[in-house]
Amino acid sequence: LLPNHFHIILKLKDEKELPKEIASGKKRISQPFSNFFNAYAKAFNKKYQRSGSLFQEHLKRKKIESNDYLQKSIIYVNTNSDHHGFGHYQHYPYSSYQSLISNDETFIEKLFTISLFENVPNFKSVINMKRNSILIEED
Repeated sequence: LLPNHFHIILKLKDEKELPKEIASGKKRISQPFSNFFNAYAKAFNKKYQRSGSLFQEHLKRKKIESNDYLQKSIIYVNTNSDHHGFGHYQHYPYSSYQSLISNDETFIEKLFTISLFENVPNFKSVINMKRNSILIEED
């Protein structure tokens, strides 16, 4: 999470595990996210006695189809605070980095994520080496 935007990496269920409306194409896979952001905007507007749009742009999404791109995306997301000048990734409080390297329980798929980099020390090393050189292509 950054003050002006956020990134999230999600793994979707297999197509056969999706609700029938989504698997059949009657509803878009992005509809639950749209509903969530609309509900958040309504609650935010009510709390702060405001109206109108809260988000400037529509949700952007990219399909990750390889472990290499997934690794690059994880590095990009976890070092994004550096890129935008909001704080060093190792200390930025709204990043998943600290959760990934800790032993604390979390909703993040830590074991899977860290296994992409072999282990925690290698994950730290790879992020530190690549944080300034990884660029995710913009569509």
